[in-house]
Amino acid sequence: MVKIKETYKLSKRTKNQIDKAVKSAFGDIPIVQEITWSQPDFTITFTEEKELISFYNVVKRDVSFDRKKVTVAGINNVITLPEFRGKGYSSKLLSATRYFLFNELAVDYGLLLCAKELIPFYKKLGWYKVDSSVFFKQPVNKTMQWGAETMLLSNMETKNYPKEIDLNGFPW
Repeated sequence: MVKIKETYKLSKRTKNQIDKAVKSAFGDIPIVQEITWSQPDFTITFTEEKELISFYNVVKRDVSFDRKKVTVAGINNVITLPEFRGKGYSSKLLSATRYFLFNELAVDYGLLLCAKELIPFYKKLGWYKVDSSVFFKQPVNKTMQWGAETMLLSNMETKNYPKEIDLNGFPW
């Protein structure tokens, strides 16, 4: 069952499961430790019989594409718990919630920051890679540039390939 909740409304049990999965998946990656990240607005989960199987987070934010305001659903922490991997749960979850992103949240694009090896996975789901310079904020008015890959998801026929994206806050 797919559930969409504002992150602050998650049960303590679900929050603990998600925190444990995120730490296991990304806890040893230096960039994860070095950067201050945004808190998600929504957490989207897939469960069976109350057991967490897969999830991801969404940060809804106005960002700048070449200095023009666009609203994005910033996607992060797309994770399927290890014992359920290889069965397509993350793909199903991302596909099942596309309507939510574009129609209920009314965003212009999905935007994710990811590692190079994940590009084929997201391309199968309609995401496309952009070679934009991506800037984000860090504490004490510091602006940094994202060093890995950036992908967009569009609900329109035409794709946007901005030269510069400003996340207007912490990354997700």
